Amino acid sequence: MPRYSLDPSPSYGGPLRPAQRDGSCDLYSPGHQIHYRHQGDAVRSPSRSVANAILDGTRLTLVLDDDTELTWRHHDPVRLRRILDLVPIKRVAYPKFHALRVGPYWFNCAPESEQWQDCGLSTPAEPA
Repeated sequence: MPRYSLDPSPSYGGPLRPAQRDGSCDLYSPGHQIHYRHQGDAVRSPSRSVANAILDGTRLTLVLDDDTELTWRHHDPVRLRRILDLVPIKRVAYPKFHALRVGPYWFNCAPESEQWQDCGLSTPAEPA
């Protein structure tokens, strides 16, 4: 269950909570955690089936059912890759809300035009 945002506005963008430095992220800005209100708005919006998802670092290219492409970003490529490998079908994009559903898993993505806020999860860890 997602944690609550400190920002009461429904915009889902802009600075919200600072990222925790313990390996997790508390940001609800585009490309980070998905808030339940964002997910609810997305699920009630027009959706598109995703034929293929190509992940290159934080960049995610979605090939839709009509061969058009969306290029988004997500802060946790390791988790996203794991879920994409786990659920190779049942992928749905909600373009208006830059949301991706992979089976029962939801991802808040950032369009390429959106300014990116790094939370540290998207940066590879330094070797110990």
